[in-house]
Amino acid sequence: MNSQIAQMEQEEQELQFKQFTNEMALQVGLTIVEEAKSLGKNITVEIYRRGQRLFAHAMEGTSAENEDWIRRKNNVVNHFGQSSWHVALLVRQEGTTLEERYGLPLTDYVGAGGGFPLIVAGEGQIGTITVSGLPDQEDHDLLVSSLRRYLKV
Repeated sequence: MNSQIAQMEQEEQELQFKQFTNEMALQVGLTIVEEAKSLGKNITVEIYRRGQRLFAHAMEGTSAENEDWIRRKNNVVNHFGQSSWHVALLVRQEGTTLEERYGLPLTDYVGAGGGFPLIVAGEGQIGTITVSGLPDQEDHDLLVSSLRRYLKV
């Protein structure tokens, strides 16, 4: 698990933007949707910058429940400044939960993959990019793969 945690830290350092515009949000969102389609997966994806939702798409087969998962994953990313999968692995390694360890209610926070900090180099976290619809690590892997494709890293 330590190697996975180190990988999360590397991803958070590597997958940063030089800037982030509304048009970029559209293109990143579409890249994520295209990646999901190519894998035959159905997801919901949302991108927020400074509290404003810039992109949202729910593919066939998803539901309002996926939006709630996104809300809870976003809360984790915004609270910790790390990907939700990174935080999930850390608390699992400790054998605890977000509620037990930090007092964060499960109704508002979830230790599950799929939320990623939207980071602008030199500025820090300015938002979130979040996917829901697949198991923990699959949400995270789809998101990271899509960001790598968009950023060409």
